[in-house]
This record gives sequence, C-alpha cells and structure tokens, in this order.
Amino acid sequence: MSFDSKRTAAPVRQRRSGSRKQLGKDCLGRGSFGQSVATGFIQAFLKPGFFFVTTPPVPNYLRVHRGDDRSLARSSQPSSKEQFWNAFSAATGWRIDDQHGGDQIDVLPTVDLDLMGDQPGPSHPPVVRANAAELAKLASSMVAEIDQLQSVIRRQEVELAAHATAAIGFQPSQRGAQAVQETLQLAVESIGFDAAAIYMLDDQTQYLNLRAMTGLPADRLRAQPRSLRGSRADLEALVQDVVLIDDLTGPAAATWCAPEPAGAAVCAALYKGDLPIGTLWLFRDKPIPLGESVASVAKMAAAQITLHLSEAVSARHETSRRQALEAVRDVAAWQFTSLPVGIQLAEGWSVDGMIESHNDWAVGWHAWDVLPDGSLMIALAQAEDCTASGAMVAAIARAALTAHCGYRHSLPQLMQRTNDTLWQTNTAEQLLGMLYARLDPDTGEGEVVSAGQLGGLVASKYGYRPLIGSGTTPLASAMDAEFFHSTFHLGSGETLLAYGPGLAADGIGQDLLGCCLKKAAGGSDSPLAVVRREMAAFPTRNERGLVALTRE
Repeated sequence: MSFDSKRTAAPVRQRRSGSRKQLGKDCLGRGSFGQSVATGFIQAFLKPGFFFVTTPPVPNYLRVHRGDDRSLARSSQPSSKEQFWNAFSAATGWRIDDQHGGDQIDVLPTVDLDLMGDQPGPSHPPVVRANAAELAKLASSMVAEIDQLQSVIRRQEVELAAHATAAIGFQPSQRGAQAVQETLQLAVESIGFDAAAIYMLDDQTQYLNLRAMTGLPADRLRAQPRSLRGSRADLEALVQDVVLIDDLTGPAAATWCAPEPAGAAVCAALYKGDLPIGTLWLFRDKPIPLGESVASVAKMAAAQITLHLSEAVSARHETSRRQALEAVRDVAAWQFTSLPVGIQLAEGWSVDGMIESHNDWAVGWHAWDVLPDGSLMIALAQAEDCTASGAMVAAIARAALTAHCGYRHSLPQLMQRTNDTLWQTNTAEQLLGMLYARLDPDTGEGEVVSAGQLGGLVASKYGYRPLIGSGTTPLASAMDAEFFHSTFHLGSGETLLAYGPGLAADGIGQDLLGCCLKKAAGGSDSPLAVVRREMAAFPTRNERGLVALTRE
C-alpha cells in the first residue's frame, strides 16, 4: 500500500507559506459563521508552531458499504415517545443523556455552550439544568407508566381475542385434522413446492413419526419411525428453527438424511412454547435456490400447525372439563334438593338452616325431624375434607344418621354407630364433625352431643350462653368415638343455634352470633335472616353451615 506523498504534502506547504493575519481576515469576511468564530480561531491560529495536517484520502476499496436500513424505510415517522422528547428538547434546550443507563436521569445541552463565559448568551437554554433534570425525571416516569399501560392493553386485547375464540367454541378433532391438512397445502402452494409432511417426536424424544402429509403416497403413514439420532436436518432445525437445503441431488445430499427423495427441501421445527415437539418438511422435486422468504413461510406454517395441534388438545381438555363440571353441578343440585326446608317443626317450634360454600359443592348438611317417640331432633354435620371426597363422606354420615334415628336410641349410641359406619366403609380417613340435639317439645328439656369443631349457643333477648364446651376430635378418628355430651333447657323466646367451624375461620365469632340472635329476639325477622345479613360483610373463604331452632 502506498500514498502519493507529493500530492498530500503540497497543501501543507502552501498553507504554511501564507500570511496568518491575512487568513484570519479572510475568515472574517466569510459571512456570519466566520464572524461568530473568528476570535477563537485567530487566537489559536496565531500561536507559534500552528499548522494544518491533511488526512490522506481513504481508498475506495477500504470503504465500508452499508445497505439500506429496512427499519428506517419501514418507519420514517417517529413514534410519539420520540416526538415528545424532541418537543422537550426544543422547549427546554436540554436533551436526555441516554448513553448511561440506570435510574438516574441526566440532561445535556442541545447546543454547544461557552462554559467559560460570564454572561449567558442567546444560545443558552431558557431552563436551568436542575429544573430541566427534575422535569425530565418526571417525564421519564410518565413515559414508563404509559409504556406499562400500553403493555397491559396489548395483553388484554389478546385475552379478549382469546375469549372471543372461546365463545365460538372448540372445534372437533375432525375439523382440527382438516385445518392441519389445509395449512400444509397452503404452505406448499405459496412457495411452489410439491409435498409436505409433519414428523412428531415420541415421548422419549428418540424417534420421529409421520403424522400428517400432503403430496406423498398414502403408504408413507405406515412407514417405520425415523431415528432422531443422525438426522442432521432435523437436529439443526431444532437448534436454529429452520434449515434450507437448496440441492439434494449433489454429493452432500446424503448428509442431510432427508426422509423423502427430493431436489430441494425445507425443514422447520415445531415448538410448543420452548419445548420441541417435531419438524415440518417441505419437498420440491427439482433443486432451486432458497431464500429468506421461503424460510419465513416455513416458520409461519410451523407456528400455525402447532396452533392447530394445541387447539385439538384444548378441545379434548375442554370436553373433559365440561363433563366434570356437569357432574359437579349434578352433585350440587342433589345436595341442594336433599336439604330440608325451614318449617314449623311442631306447635310453637320453628326451625331453619343454611349452607354457604366457597366451592361448587358442600361438605356439610343439616337435618331435623320428629322422632317416633314425639321428641324433636336437629343435626348439623361437616366433613373435614373440603374436596369432593368430603361431600361423599358427608352423604355417608347422613345416611347413617337417618337409619339410626328410626328406632329407640340414646345420643351416645347414635354417635358411636355413626362413627362405626364411617370407620368401616372406607380404608381412607372419613373425618366428620357432627352435632346432634334432641329435646321434648312440651318441656323444652333436651340433650346434645357434639364431635369435632362445631359450636352452639342458646340466645334470647336478654343475652346468650354457650351450648357445648370446647371441641373434640372428629368422628372416625378412632374406633371408639370421642364426643361432648350435655343437657340443656330451651325456654320460651329462646333460640338454639348450631354452626360449623367455617364461621370462626372467616372471623365470625360467637359474640357476633349472640348479638344477632339477641337482636332477632326483639324483632320480627327470623334469627337466621339477621345472622346472614351480618355474615354478608365477611368474605366466604370457608364453608358456613348453620341451623336454628326457635321456641316461640
């Protein structure tokens, strides 16, 4: 590499031989620009030893060629954010220093300032730097918040589109298979190819099975799976998304391990999220140069096929979910119809009950009846298991209670026999809390037994008192039942209230229940209605069961 030293050195000698003062005068005479910079330029120029250095021109073969910027060609219009910061710079005379990241916002002047000058010139920004930095910090926070809100809006728009698709309903598997075939056909036609095939990985990710195709013989579906080991094109596609093979007839064609004889081929990976599930092959009979447009079509086809396959799986899951939901609704409807309706159980005695559950089903129940000997009985039960298994445990316990109430019994005997039923009917735990009370309607004298964490109280317009003591272990905890047994008296105008453990778990204590019953005793509303209005202020996070027996 050589340079023409004579040509480049001559201007240096010529400028050095000229008069420095004359050159400064020439600069002063070159319009407004020369007048604005003449003083500093002449002072630097008049220093001894000052001379110009001319850089040698760069040869053409050393220049870097830059192609057209497609992003600039696509979006010549600046975004609203860029327009805002441009307006900020024009209004304040300061711009954001975006060369340093972090939360600290710094500003730089939009023009070169004479920092050594005593008086601000006309080029100084109209806003001082501290105020501009504070304004820029607030504006940056607002811009970040707007970006976050736009991201939320975009996500919500996608969710609305998904809901709109779900409202139409999932397509059956036959329609999904047809959609995959149509996607393969469109991909083949759009790039002028002849055939296409989908190969799915097995559970061990060792073999590729042909699952769908177009343009190939029908017997290909009965072919043996291909091994992923050694399949160069499939492995490279799983790494870099798509592989373009221009010529499959040359000496290097065997290294690609193409599944079908062809002149050219494209292999694209199928992904479910970040998990590879297979490959898509597009075949052409003759070799042809392949470009980025073919790769883009292959990627789009692979994404569309993955979407169709996911939709087919979602359709099966949605069908199963709907069937399970219908079964749960049937169970809930059966539970609702099996609960007794509030009535006047005997002359001067009214009873009512309620259950609120956070699930679609209930794991508790309440019951009341007039026994063969003329006494009145009420019962409240709730399983410890809050799942659907607890609902079945509660159903077993209710069947046992109904059966044992048909003959003469004592309260401890009924609790023990119910415990035996739960203990013997299943090898798994069937824990249940239950309160059972029986009383004479003529005298108001009664007995009560309780197992588990259920509670009870007796209230009137004068106050309230607890019905049972502290909780015990639930039924079916052991072969011999453990329960609380006591007697009570229910006078005129008093109400017996039994409630499940869910009320205390939701923050509804005995004092609130007692005040509600006291308030109901002095009014015309039923005790349970007053209690329910007060409970509405507490979120239902646990199942709430109550039964109230009132003596008028």
